[in-house]
Amino acid sequence: MNTKLLKSIVTSTAALAMGATAFGAGYALFESSASGNADAAGLTTKGGDPSAMFFNPAAISDLEGTQVSIGTSFLFTHFGIEGNNGQQIMEKEADDRLFLLPHMYVTHKLTDDIQLGLGVFERFGLGLTMDDDFFGRYNNLEVDIMTVTVAPTISYQILDNLSIGASFNVQALDVSKKQYLSPLYGAGDNVTQEVKGDISLGIGGSVGIKWDPVDWLHLGASYVTRVKHDIDGDVNIDGIQPFTFKTRGHAEITTPDEITVAGTIDVTEKLTVGGTVTYTSWSVFDELAIKCDNYPLAQGMPYEVKSVMNWKDTVRFSVGGSYKFNDNWVFRASYTYDDSPLNKSTFDYLVPAHDRHIFAFGLGWTRDVWTIDFSYFFELVPSTDVPGDPNPLHGVFPGKYQTGNANCFGITVTRRF
Repeated sequence: MNTKLLKSIVTSTAALAMGATAFGAGYALFESSASGNADAAGLTTKGGDPSAMFFNPAAISDLEGTQVSIGTSFLFTHFGIEGNNGQQIMEKEADDRLFLLPHMYVTHKLTDDIQLGLGVFERFGLGLTMDDDFFGRYNNLEVDIMTVTVAPTISYQILDNLSIGASFNVQALDVSKKQYLSPLYGAGDNVTQEVKGDISLGIGGSVGIKWDPVDWLHLGASYVTRVKHDIDGDVNIDGIQPFTFKTRGHAEITTPDEITVAGTIDVTEKLTVGGTVTYTSWSVFDELAIKCDNYPLAQGMPYEVKSVMNWKDTVRFSVGGSYKFNDNWVFRASYTYDDSPLNKSTFDYLVPAHDRHIFAFGLGWTRDVWTIDFSYFFELVPSTDVPGDPNPLHGVFPGKYQTGNANCFGITVTRRF
């Protein structure tokens, strides 16, 4: 496949998923599929369907023939923000949003030992929309960061109980951000700055291993590389003149590394329990800096619009399992604690999240060559204090993120050939 065709496929996929950003600790997404939404540990260690390549490229080694999985997750979010300007307590709820997180996976058993695969999914994204009268509009009004990953995958079964795998990841990233500029800049009231990035392509990969040391114990581990994006885009300043001032800008965003380790135990022939630990190197997100070719508030000179982030690395914990009623039905459930990477000394209104508690359930039905998986999870985000920024230009008030929540419904259909 030539580079031009590959770029066209990735860009088209990104355009179809423009609404596919989400709400969580940082901006990592784990909504891989309906089965993965409810039991990530099982997919990482035992596989079972093509979406296992999202967590561990080695976990597709046991699949037979050719299999295709297509589906989506529907994520509904709700949260509010509170601020204190020294005179009054201000409250504002973000616009409730529906995010669509589609996915597609294909696997093909090339030989007894070699399995090929292709995944199209979203590993990172965030979204926030506030009304124009939001008290934090000088910091952030709207933001969307969206990625789509196309991942050719190969798995090799070294021994009957040991497999390795790797993916070559082509990641498309689209970013946009809008805010009001503080009158303290001297630009006057009601001046907006909107950044719209061109779709950027970055290259990364993942490797994994799956090992069954004994019949009842299953282990899996994977590493996903960071991906660097060099982004060019438009910066529009509206309201400073009778017309919109336009310039070009450049920014760099690096998505973090992820290391996942999982284990499951077959308690009985029907019941499997296990857990997953995922480490994410969010410290790569130290700042969001947009370098403008020229800028009206800097007398037409090159200028840098910078937000200091200083995020911290995080660990995500998940426990759960599955129960197989019979050859047709399987039930899945899990609990996940997802740590927030936000640094309280640099809190802002970019990411609507704190530590998360996720309670997930799933049901799978199989008949002949078809499998349909359903999932639901409830995500609780407890309130957390926002210390505020002493620099009035940044527009962050002391206050708190109020308790938020999300509801997610997933469906995946798998066909075996």
